[in-house]
Amino acid sequence: MQNIQGHEPSLPHISGMFIRNDLVASPEEAKRKQRHVWGQAQYQSISNNLAKANMTVLIPQIAVTYIDTHHQIFYYPTKRFQATDTASTSERAQLGYALQSAKDNNLDVYLPLQLSETTWFQALYNHFDSNENQAFLKDSATFSIQIADEMMQLYESAYGAQIKGFYLPFEVDNANLYEGKALDRWIEYYLQPVTTHLRNLLPEGRIVTSPLLYTNLKQPSENDLSQWNTMWQNVFFRTELDTLMPQDGAGWESASADQLSAWYRSMADMITTSNADRKLQGRSATVELWNNPESYSMSGSNTMDITRLKKNMQAAEPYVQRHISFSAHSLMPMSEDFLAGQANNEAYYQAYTESQRLGYIPTKQVKTPEVTHAIQNQNNVVFHITRVGEETGYVLYRTWNGKRIKIKEMNAKIEQIAFTFTDNQVLPHASVSYELMAFDAYGNRSFPYTCALSLPATIADGIADFTKKISKVNAEALSTGLPVQTFTFADQSEGFAYEGNTVLATRLTEHRPYVSWTEKREDYTVQEQIYTDTEGFAHLRLDLGKNCPIQAIGMSFLQDRNASIRIPASIQYEVDGHAYAIAKQPSIPQIDFTQPVTGENTYQPGEYWYWGFPRTVAQGQIIDIKIRIEYNVFLFMRELLVL
Repeated sequence: MQNIQGHEPSLPHISGMFIRNDLVASPEEAKRKQRHVWGQAQYQSISNNLAKANMTVLIPQIAVTYIDTHHQIFYYPTKRFQATDTASTSERAQLGYALQSAKDNNLDVYLPLQLSETTWFQALYNHFDSNENQAFLKDSATFSIQIADEMMQLYESAYGAQIKGFYLPFEVDNANLYEGKALDRWIEYYLQPVTTHLRNLLPEGRIVTSPLLYTNLKQPSENDLSQWNTMWQNVFFRTELDTLMPQDGAGWESASADQLSAWYRSMADMITTSNADRKLQGRSATVELWNNPESYSMSGSNTMDITRLKKNMQAAEPYVQRHISFSAHSLMPMSEDFLAGQANNEAYYQAYTESQRLGYIPTKQVKTPEVTHAIQNQNNVVFHITRVGEETGYVLYRTWNGKRIKIKEMNAKIEQIAFTFTDNQVLPHASVSYELMAFDAYGNRSFPYTCALSLPATIADGIADFTKKISKVNAEALSTGLPVQTFTFADQSEGFAYEGNTVLATRLTEHRPYVSWTEKREDYTVQEQIYTDTEGFAHLRLDLGKNCPIQAIGMSFLQDRNASIRIPASIQYEVDGHAYAIAKQPSIPQIDFTQPVTGENTYQPGEYWYWGFPRTVAQGQIIDIKIRIEYNVFLFMRELLVL
């Protein structure tokens, strides 16, 4: 491609990257995904390419995947915990491979501790309130200290020059440690004993944490900044933790450069105050602010283009000492056989290194792809794309009533020729226009393919068949308006009744147990860049096919803060154009939905229900559902019930 334009301001520099060794180490995963387990040669290749890009840091992300007291996967050859180690030989070699490759390429390493991700987030979201959660913190502290000792005994003599500190993989966020005694428990039961021990173990080493920072794509309020900074000032005052490196919010999922400056400016002031506090305590004033610009999507399918990466880093650059990015598997070149999810790493790596060499991101010509479109199933718009150049991906925009939003973005593997986009979020009878553009790894875009069309008034797949015997949730699927994974009419329910202002209900349909989206993503309808109208609502319309009595309507959504997923702010139900019910965000915890339901909404761990219970049974055929989105990145919908 030809360089056709001048240069831009100089670029921030990535100092290093993480390697998520548990993504690449498992023989079972390698077999299932037809990927090879990483060996020394792959680590050498990664570290060599880091060094070629003038990076100086490699952080293996996890030392131990902690399943329970009887099962752990160690990424080094443990002696202390052989009885509970379930790792394969290749898994135990991962940390040694990383250290040797770092030594051969003059990279610094921060040794990781353990990760027990599921248990950690369950305890965190519970604010470490139960005795079980607090025992988990204390046990984690003991275990972290033991494995830190073992790693140093195993590796310090050979790799002491590379080991510059420790990385604490347990992630907190700006939502869950402000209430009650949660912060005190985290500090007292985990951070204080662990960081004190690590400081004694490696007095000059840094102790790094990389918390989740969700900006919610808006400017922070004074209260947002005050809560966040007060929390971390407290941590620095009471523990030996000395390096704060926010992630996620500084990367792909939940922030843009517009919001980051306010957060980082405020954090830099807090770091200055924390160092002053430490001086008054007679301690070393060595607290630093780093940045972790996560460069890939939570779905693992997209890599951030270099232009956006640059803008996000520039927003934080005046306030931080260095940028260390999640993760090597999204940027470092590697054979497809060893790749853990990303496409086009070679192109993104070359774009990054060339931009660094030039000092600016070159503007290059990207060819407009060949595109055709068709209306499928009444109101789903399908785009078929044929590659015509060296593009690394495509992006689709829709404009309706003057509002232009991004519908979808996806990477395009170099060897792939044909691609398909489907927009299945459009309201019936809408007049819309589309723009579809190709882009390269730098972020350059082609001239758009454009089209305009009017959709039919009918709804695809929206006629319920009451002749079917439905005994379980998920017996019917619906893909209309806002796509729904599961759709059930449970007319065999015993119904609902009021006792005062409390709804009592018995439901005969079965409810599936909650399954984490990361374990069974295909169970959920995943919406990226949710379509909303001019009033801020996402829509779903159902045609029941005939006039029917409606006792209640319910919808369930997944919430997973670890994956930047939010449930709606509220849902408004209408029947034949008349207000039916409004369901606000649920607040009732731990209700077993297989038992009689009480309250306006119910909750399963990780899953929230929005119920509309009118005081009188309504009659109608057309159900309009208006969903008020609180956070416009991912919406995971599980079930829709009409009773």
